Amino acid sequence: MDNTLFLTLNAFHGVTDILDESRKLAGLSSQFENIANKIIGGSYFEINGIRRIYPLEIEFYYHEEGEDGLKDPVMYHTNNHEGKQVEYYPLGSLNCHVSGIDVTFENKEKQYRASFLIRKYKVCKYNGEKWEEKKACEKRPTYIYDDMMMLISLSDGISIEWKPTESVNASAMKIKPRINVAEYKRNEVGKYEKIIISESKFRTLSKEEQCEYFSYSGKKLKRCKRMWNYSVVDD
Repeated sequence: MDNTLFLTLNAFHGVTDILDESRKLAGLSSQFENIANKIIGGSYFEINGIRRIYPLEIEFYYHEEGEDGLKDPVMYHTNNHEGKQVEYYPLGSLNCHVSGIDVTFENKEKQYRASFLIRKYKVCKYNGEKWEEKKACEKRPTYIYDDMMMLISLSDGISIEWKPTESVNASAMKIKPRINVAEYKRNEVGKYEKIIISESKFRTLSKEEQCEYFSYSGKKLKRCKRMWNYSVVDD
């Protein structure tokens, strides 16, 4: 991993020392924006010198393992989600899962999990003479597996390098809630569950109130309000 990415992720320090939730969220937003400015827009991952993946939209996840810590129930790599004690990933590890690939920056000492999902990206390939754009914007994050590694021979090995370039213009970056991430509430037995309403109840809401929900698998789920999605492309 290029040292600039390591330094960027290492500068993140979480918010476990803050008690007030609103201040926690403000502190996270500031740190996430700093990382996004250095990740999306121009910098890229280069695979075996023949492919480049340019992150265009990334989405952050943050979860504190402490009993009274800030929770992010949708996050995969947590004790709560796995139902057991899971190891802390080394800084800058790739976490490959059913939704795509996360770049992680967890901290065992402070007991928090942190990562960003590469949600949208551009693909370029080297044709032996020059780099050619193959995808201007791939919006399906699980396709990154094919775009990174398909048809690369194991005899060649797989090398993934981070190549920093210019930072994105802050005014060009769009910040919005995470995509298809539900808001959770803690039930009477201490478990977190998604906030879901019936179709009939949804129809009684005003247009403004309906915008607070999204449809997934035939259900109406309340949208998480954490503004942790950073993008330089349109939806």
